[in-house]
Amino acid sequence: MARFPYYQSNVKDLGKLIARAAIDENFRRELERDPLAAISNIGLPKETVALMRFKIVDQKNNPNAVALPFRLNEEKLNSANEEYLKALSSTFALN
Repeated sequence: MARFPYYQSNVKDLGKLIARAAIDENFRRELERDPLAAISNIGLPKETVALMRFKIVDQKNNPNAVALPFRLNEEKLNSANEEYLKALSSTFALN
């Protein structure tokens, strides 16, 4: 399942996205090429999408891959980017 902040209302759509990628080779390649576009299309808040860097890993090609929690944008975090930090705090607010 997704390893980044998301709204409960997006769970169904996230599941569909993952399932589609598992059975549709073309969609999987599209998802790997531009995960932000695919994730944005399911209604995930733009603020969440903008804060994250996504990497799609195909377990067939990487059998020892481990899904880790989302990673913050280290550059923006280290620079104490006020806009980034404000958006980040709202991402973790209750739905």
